[in-house]
Amino acid sequence: MTNNELIKLNQIEQILNCLLALIQKQENTQNHASILTQKELLSILKISPNTLKSWEKTGLKRLEPPIEGTRTVYYRMEDVLTYLTP
Repeated sequence: MTNNELIKLNQIEQILNCLLALIQKQENTQNHASILTQKELLSILKISPNTLKSWEKTGLKRLEPPIEGTRTVYYRMEDVLTYLTP
């Protein structure tokens, strides 16, 4: 296998692991429209904040509360699953 093929396989494996973690989290919640904080999502997926920012630039939707001065960012589980599934 070439180096590029190994890199692609590692990327696919990472995406599949992310999907699996999200699906397991969704099954554990009663509410299918669950909303996660940025910190929770980073912890579940074991990704860096820069990866999340990159995903936002390429289409992942973020939710921000309409309260002035609040910096907490949220993500809908459904949006994350939709983004990660081609």
